[in-house]
Amino acid sequence: MIKWTVELSEYDISYQPRTTIKAQTLVEFMAETTPAEKEGKSLLHVDGSSTYSGSGARVVLTSRESDELEFFLRFDFKASNNKAE
Repeated sequence: MIKWTVELSEYDISYQPRTTIKAQTLVEFMAETTPAEKEGKSLLHVDGSSTYSGSGARVVLTSRESDELEFFLRFDFKASNNKAE
């Protein structure tokens, strides 16, 4: 540490150790910088199908801003949409 102090003093820079952060200061900082939650909910829609050629599902996730993420799944196992089976 002394070596760095000597090196920095050539450029008129002085080292000051960092003070501890008090818990309340940290809480206030986090409260100020954390974005507020937006109102509304995301929606998840699931649609499945079963045919002789295979089975799968379509999943659509709609965000609060109306952005949609769409996923298609193909199952490698036998499935049926018949509740009696």
